[in-house]
Amino acid sequence: MIVGLAGRSCAGKNQVARLLEEKGWVSYDMDLMAHEILDELSPRAAVLFGREILDSRGRVDRKKLGPLVFADPDQLKKLEDLLYPELQKKLESLLRAREDGDPPVILNAAALEKSSFWENCDALIWVHSCWIRRLYRAWKRDRKPLKELLRRFHAQRQLKPQYFFHKVDTYIIKNDGTRKALNNRINRWLASLPPE
Repeated sequence: MIVGLAGRSCAGKNQVARLLEEKGWVSYDMDLMAHEILDELSPRAAVLFGREILDSRGRVDRKKLGPLVFADPDQLKKLEDLLYPELQKKLESLLRAREDGDPPVILNAAALEKSSFWENCDALIWVHSCWIRRLYRAWKRDRKPLKELLRRFHAQRQLKPQYFFHKVDTYIIKNDGTRKALNNRINRWLASLPPE
């Protein structure tokens, strides 16, 4: 079984992935894979966005690239067009290597709807959290200026679970409380799944 994990920034996707890993699932973190691929594609990224996005080692500095792409949808699209084909190849390679009896997979991908990654999924979990809680988590984690965080949130305003409803079975799990409450919601979701 392959389940996609989606939701807006700081909704708690990583926490859901960790809880499922504790229950024996395997998690593919598409954000981490994207970071690795972006390092490999640094020369091409510098052509698209300018050499000023590179660090002293010649790799993309995501702190310099982030404000640039989240402030401009055209720049964000350029980055996605650079990354997503390579990310899709890597994902397909991982999935091809799976064998019968392997543990179920959680596919943790922030922008699942902007790619074809969801086509590999048997179901999807949409992690929901109210925007003020997400904003606080983002500030606590990143310590970025409020204006920059709001710009990132604004870039995700179109991201909604309804995008997936007619494409794949979609389950909404709320994450506005404690880790224990989230774990209980995940356990209820697991219990609701039909036997394989």
